[in-house]
Amino acid sequence: MEVTFSRFVSALRHADVPVSTGETLDGFAVIQQVGVTDPYLLKNALSLTFAKTQEEKVRFADCFERFFHQLAFQEPPKRSMLRSVDVERLLQDVEHRGSDDLQNLIASIVQGDRDYLAYRVQSTAEKLHIQDMHTLREKSSFAEAILRDLGIRELEALAGGGGEFGGLLRYLRQYVVQQVRTFVNEQYRLVVDASGKQALIDAALESHLAQLPPAYYEEVNKVVRKLADRLAQRHRRRAKRARRGALNIKKLLRDNIAYDGAMFRLSWRSKKLERSSVYVVCDVSNSVSRVSRFLLLLLHSLSDVLPNVRSFAFSNRLGEITDLFARHDHERAIEEALVLWGNGATDYGRALIDFRNLVKDDLDHRSTIVFLGDARSNYYDPHADVLKGLSKRVKQVYWLNPESRETWGEGDSEMLRYGAYCLKTTTCGRLKDLGRFADSLLSATR
Repeated sequence: MEVTFSRFVSALRHADVPVSTGETLDGFAVIQQVGVTDPYLLKNALSLTFAKTQEEKVRFADCFERFFHQLAFQEPPKRSMLRSVDVERLLQDVEHRGSDDLQNLIASIVQGDRDYLAYRVQSTAEKLHIQDMHTLREKSSFAEAILRDLGIRELEALAGGGGEFGGLLRYLRQYVVQQVRTFVNEQYRLVVDASGKQALIDAALESHLAQLPPAYYEEVNKVVRKLADRLAQRHRRRAKRARRGALNIKKLLRDNIAYDGAMFRLSWRSKKLERSSVYVVCDVSNSVSRVSRFLLLLLHSLSDVLPNVRSFAFSNRLGEITDLFARHDHERAIEEALVLWGNGATDYGRALIDFRNLVKDDLDHRSTIVFLGDARSNYYDPHADVLKGLSKRVKQVYWLNPESRETWGEGDSEMLRYGAYCLKTTTCGRLKDLGRFADSLLSATR
């Protein structure tokens, strides 16, 4: 029971249901009180112990059902394939040509004894330590090992020999393989990817955002928000330490006179922090729009710890979209920005002029400008002199480019010319890149 319950707790954690050590001990106490004979009672009791929010209750219920109903061969074979089979003749044929294990396998299928098959698969999986599976690559190796134990190689040879039952044996081979792979997939979800989304999250973190299919946007948006939450919590701790300054010795001595000089009450010199503004300028043309949407979402999700953020979007002409984020939720604001400003032929020079005209009276030595784009201007005049003038008026200019550095300066790319007037230029094709940049931006603008 202890081993099974520990695995269940591990599955819950993989399903994004956080369970602390103390809650695990509470769960053991719950099992001792309610027992395991009534699944419905056990499920509800553990749900009250582990699931704190409505979303966690849904994930808990799904994980509980899959963990305690993880038997193999839950689906029966097609009746149409077995309806006209002479079972005795089939088993006699297998007896003459196959081993005892193969006979037991086929007899269990055609006679409907799927409990035996489930037991065989489960016991083999336990021997192989399937709970130690960690990667997608291991799924196939575990499935192959279980199939070998069931006698799949012998079944393949028997089916390949033809004969009266050749077609049926080929179907039974396909049925066994499918059922075992389904079982291993379920095990993988429980021990590695119980939420069903970890693989997607890992892919989003590692893959280039420009290649991310639109169907995955909703889940990746959740990853971006979690990333923003972690960055915000980390920055709040940094900001608290930064604001308190050094020890105020005079006030420290005065405040602790009542304690005979023992330093019970610490006093710090306060720091006056100048608030700055961040201007985010995003290319939202087709080639860069997928990366732009996630940078905008990330930075606006950090609005409570970032200084004043003003956002701008362009393909050829540029416009401010800050008010869209004030009026709508972030996803809708981003979609409207793409529609309003993402349909023209990319012209960075024209966009820089528009940006200068919009903000030239607002820029000062505390301002930070962040450009996101591939700097490919379709051979229009890049107006690098405009960026040069802007960089002289502000504290710092960053440029994020989703292309690799090897391509900067090739063809219509003006990246090398623009980069000369930036404090830092960096690639930003992955969520990890955006996360690192946002972390450095928080530190540079506090």
